Parts: sequence; C-alpha cells; structure tokens
Amino acid sequence: MLPQLFYHYVMKVQQQAQQQQQRKLIILAGAKSWSKVLLAASAEFIQEDRCFYYCGEQIKEPLELLAVFNSLLISKKNYHDYLGEQCQTLIFDDNSLNIEAFAALSGSLCAGGILFLLWPEQLHNSPLIKNSLFLQRFFQQITNDNNAVVIDQYTDIDQLIQDIPPLNYSQNILAQSLSNKSLADKSLSAKSIPLSCKTSEQFEAVKAIQKVFTGHRNRPLVLTADRGRGKSSALAIACADLIKNSKQPLNIIICAPHQQAVAIFFKQLATSLALINIAKNEVTYRHSDLKNQPLSRISFVPIDILLKEQPAVSLLLIDEAAAIPVYLLESVIVHYHRVVFASTQHGYEGAGRGFALKFQQTLKLTAPDHQTFHINQPIRWCDNDPVEQFVFSSCLLNAELESLNQQHINSTALLLTVHNKKTLLKDEKLLAQLFAVLVTAHYQTSPSDLKLILDNEQVNIVSLSHKDDIVAVALLINEGMREGEDQQQAIAGIKQGQRRLKNQFLPQSLINHCGFEQAFDYQYLRIMRIAVHPQVQQQGIGSYFLSQLYHYAKQQQVDFLGTSFGANSALLNFWLNAEFKLIRIGFTKDQASGEHSAMLIKAVSDKSKLVLKSLNNEFYRSFHYLLDEPYQYLSPNLVALILQNTPQQALTELTLFDQQNISAFANKKRLYHSCVFSLHLWLLQHLTQLEAAEHYDQSLLLLITRLLQKRSISEVCQLFSLTGKKALNQQLVDYVQQYY
Repeated sequence: MLPQLFYHYVMKVQQQAQQQQQRKLIILAGAKSWSKVLLAASAEFIQEDRCFYYCGEQIKEPLELLAVFNSLLISKKNYHDYLGEQCQTLIFDDNSLNIEAFAALSGSLCAGGILFLLWPEQLHNSPLIKNSLFLQRFFQQITNDNNAVVIDQYTDIDQLIQDIPPLNYSQNILAQSLSNKSLADKSLSAKSIPLSCKTSEQFEAVKAIQKVFTGHRNRPLVLTADRGRGKSSALAIACADLIKNSKQPLNIIICAPHQQAVAIFFKQLATSLALINIAKNEVTYRHSDLKNQPLSRISFVPIDILLKEQPAVSLLLIDEAAAIPVYLLESVIVHYHRVVFASTQHGYEGAGRGFALKFQQTLKLTAPDHQTFHINQPIRWCDNDPVEQFVFSSCLLNAELESLNQQHINSTALLLTVHNKKTLLKDEKLLAQLFAVLVTAHYQTSPSDLKLILDNEQVNIVSLSHKDDIVAVALLINEGMREGEDQQQAIAGIKQGQRRLKNQFLPQSLINHCGFEQAFDYQYLRIMRIAVHPQVQQQGIGSYFLSQLYHYAKQQQVDFLGTSFGANSALLNFWLNAEFKLIRIGFTKDQASGEHSAMLIKAVSDKSKLVLKSLNNEFYRSFHYLLDEPYQYLSPNLVALILQNTPQQALTELTLFDQQNISAFANKKRLYHSCVFSLHLWLLQHLTQLEAAEHYDQSLLLLITRLLQKRSISEVCQLFSLTGKKALNQQLVDYVQQYY
C-alpha cells in the first residue's frame, strides 16, 4: 500500500468524521514497521491536532517515536492520568491489548478524531488471536462492525477510498441530523442554553446540583453519566454560578478518589469564573461587592481528611463516587446535609453500575428524599458514536440486567451450570446476561473482568438459573500446585519474597501471612465473585448458591473452598453463616474497597478439616493480641462479629481471681486498670454467647473500643458522645453489672 494513498484515505475519513461529529476506528493489521511507515506518512495530519500514543511495551527510543508523530507518549502505568484529557488522534499500540487502557483512553478522543489500533499480524492468521477467546470475540466484533475499518498489507486502499460516501459541504451539521438532539444542542448552545452549557441536559444537571444548595436539607443528588457527557463540567458550572450570585462567601469542597479525577472540574472553573486565584488544590474568588468579607473557596479534599476533620461546608461534591467505598459515602450522609454524589456510569475507571444500585438502596434508608439525574446526551461526540458503541459492545459495558419473570423463586427449582467458555463465545446473549449480573453486584467490575472470564483457563463462570432466567452468578478459580509443577522451588521463592505466583492467592497468603508452609500440598477453589440478581435478593438464594458450590468443589476433589473480600459486618456474617472460617484479616485498608480484607476458607476434604481448625484457632489467638494496634481502628461492629465466632480453645478460662476482679469492678470497689485484664478475658467469652446482629448495643461497642482496642479516653468519649472519663467509666460499670 502506498503511504500517499493511506494519507489521502485518512484525510477523507477525518473530514467525514468531522462533518458527522463522530469518531472513527481504523485497525492497521500487519508488521509494526509497516504500520508505522503509514502513520509516519500521515505525520502532517497527525501533528495538526493533539495526539496520544499508547504503547503497552517498553519503548527503547521514545523521543524518536514522539518526533515522528508529535505525540504524547502514554504507558500502561500512567494512562489513568489522562482520563480527563482530550485528543484528536489516538494511536493504540499494544500486542496484549490492555482492554482497560483501550476503553479508558477511547473516552479522550474528541469528535472528528481517529483511533488507530495497531495489531502485529493479519487478523485472519494471527496466533495471538487464536490463543485468546477474548481476542477472538473482540476482533469478531470489529469484523461485524460496519463503521470499523481493517487495513492490512494486502488491502486495496483504492477500493476503500471509493467506499467512502461523498461529503456534502453544503449542509450544516444541524440540517444533516435534525434527529440528533446532541448535535442540535451543540449548534444552538451559544444562543439558547444558559451558563455556556453544551447541552440542555447538562443545564438540567446544573440546576439539579444548585437545588441541593438552595432547596431543603438532607436531599442529596446522585448524578450519573457515561463518559463524555459533561458531568464534571456541570459540577463546576453550578459551583461558579452559585458563587457569583451569592451574597455571602461560600465554602465548597469537592472529593474524589484522587486529585487527577477533578482536573476537568478545576479547568472548567477557570473558564466559568473570571476573578479567581488558583492554587494547587484550591480556587478562591473575591466578590466585587464584598471586598471586606472572606473569600469564597472551592477546594479539593481527600475524603478521609474530610471525615476526620469535618470542616463546615456550604456544598459538598463527591466526584467519581463509585470508586469510593460505600461505607465512607454513608458517613458523608451522616455528617453533611447538602451533598452531590456524581459518578461515571460505565466501567472505564473500574467502577461498575453496581454502585448506582447498591448506594441508592442505602440512600432509600438514610435519605429517602434523595434525587437522581442521569445525563444521556454526549458532548464530545454525537449520539450513537461508532467508537463509543464499539467500546460498549466489545467490553460488555452495555450489558443490561434483564428483568426476571418471577419475583419469588424456590431454590429447589434452580439449576447449577458450569459454563463452557467456547459455548459462551457463540452465545452473546447468555454472556451478556451473566456479565450483567456480575456488574450489578460489584462496584469494581471492569472491562478486564471479561478478559479474565474468557482467557484464564483456571477461572470458571458458574450460574444458578430458573428456566430461562439467570438469578445468580459466581466466578471461581482453581488454585494450588498441579502435577509436574516445581513445588519446592516455588515455595522457596514465595517465602523469601522473591516470587509471586499468578492465580495462587490462597496458598500464597497461607504461606506468607499464616505461616502454613504446607499450603501447596492442598487444592483450592476460590470464589472470586458471587452475585445474586437484585430482584431476588434476601430470599436465601446466595446461601443456597454457596451450598451448591460446596458440592461442586467436592466433585472436583479440592480440599478447601475459599474467598477473600473487603470485610463489613453484613458481608462477613453471610460467609460465617455458611460455615466458612476466618483465617486472616488484613492489617491495612484495601485501596479498592477501603475496608480491611478478610480471608475465609471451608474444609471440603477430610484431610483439610484438622488443618482448618488449627488455622482458625491461630487466627483468633493473634487477633485478640493485635486488637490494640493494627486492628485498633477496625469497626467495633465488625470486631464484635469476628469475636462472636471465636473457637472455645482460643479463649482463656476465667480463674477465681478473675471473677473476683470483675465482681469488684461491677460493684465499684476496684479501679478500671486494676481489673482490666480480667475484664478483657471476660468480654472475649461474653461475646461468644451473643447472637449476631447488624448493629450491636452501643455500650457493648464502647467496651470493645476501650477494653479490647485500647483507644484513648478522649477518643472513646468523642466517638460515643460522652462528656468525659466519669461518664465513660459509668457506662463500663453499667454494662458489666447487667451481663456479668
């Protein structure tokens, strides 16, 4: 193919894309040297606008590459930093096809732009594709997409040029697409839409945000949108307008998972506010008629700092809320009364639609008058943009949760199915159904999960179905050494911290964290995800599913059925009720969930039962000791649930001396510190005699916080709203009197 013809073709495609306000996808399938010669011939075209070049491999001479394409080089380590940026050309060069990066960076491409996907082989004869079910599906989607163009070294470029419809420059964008409301809004925005909003829906979103500030308290707003809809800009436009029209200084705070997530917000503020001073995390605004008054202020504050310091706020914004743990969002609702929760709806940033379902269920209880608003209209491109539609379908981001035919289901009528992946490849509807259930159950489900399901040979996807309805889905992974693998060498590397084996989470954790050096003598089936359709939750289907997975594990002749997740009381209680045993609680909060991770296993084979008993016992022995340091700030509700399940052999018998100490404390004859060890032993035993509860008695939680977690008097008084040491001591005495 002549580079000059390629350049001519690309120019025609770009002109068509600009006229239609769309983005185009072009796949260059062949030797990378061939692809880069073609792109180099188009360097003049590429240099006209901003270009992103994503490379999934180490580039030895990046400066030479950048010189040719005048591009911003992006790697798999830093692509998250560019989610708020925009470009006109995106070159995606990655033999392993990092689908997370592909989906995320596609959102940076503006209308009229071209996405070049470089593939090192011809699609019809590619060993890389043949060895990957995910890639087979991905490129089949491309083949079936009339808007995507595949060019290989044998493509007739003349024919491609002839296939492009002639451009009609006499018609403007509005006349071409009167049915496209997004484009209509764009062409009329300067005249008819207030506050320089790009679409009427964005303006409606701005009004909804402002109503949180001007309307009744305790009516938070949940604002959702797909990428490119102007959600973050709407937040900034609303804040700028509120500040400019306020008769008193305002203090607005915005939180997000990281500072980069609010780059677009502050960029829009700089446009919408004229009289501003911009610092690193803060914008200040001086009102012309309030010269002697304090400045209005808009600041970025990490959510943990916000909840710790609890500053006074006029309006609180939480952007990309789906990437923040729900329990932190719940704390926000408790402390603040004018809040906007905004989040990307689709999972480009690793946040699935489960957030909207789960968090709004929480809001129904804590803030029943909350409002919701979803922005449908895109701003950076037109409705039904070809690139966006391809990303949605190839990553199953548009997998819709189907409504069930029945609301109440008898578990005995459910069928367990272990799905064949090659069959799923031929049944797109079933694959989408399974994935949709997983997405609703986990706020972190993302495009890479689809790749994991289809390509990882150790992963199985299992479902419960009722007739044609999928009611529950689980992802399972087989772990443990198989025959022929060098066990001793692997174990030595793991113990020395020199190796980390893929797909071996449970046995590696047992060696590293639990000191169980024989971990690789056993076989494991780990439940990575388990999800029940929202319409039939709270009917015991999840528990029934676990029981069926136990029988499946028995058939597979594994030794342990295990799991790991961010621990909260409700979730942990679900697994404990299914007779799983705790063997580890993480020392620090997980970055993804914001919770301490819990690892639980259940013995399946006879030889594993004694092992599990020992591991569970050792966990509790150390947990009791560690409560005053790594677990000092663990939720006391969670601590109560964990300690309720303490095995009897991990408890210390109360001596006569202990009993006398406790009695003396209850009768106010002895001071707290002279009896504290005996009280400690008693409380551990007392907890095992209580029934599990979602929320425990406040006095019991106070005892746990002071007696077991050993938090200071001032901390405990602040946490439980007590006036001081005397009131705290009286609460301790009252509880011991009641239950000892």
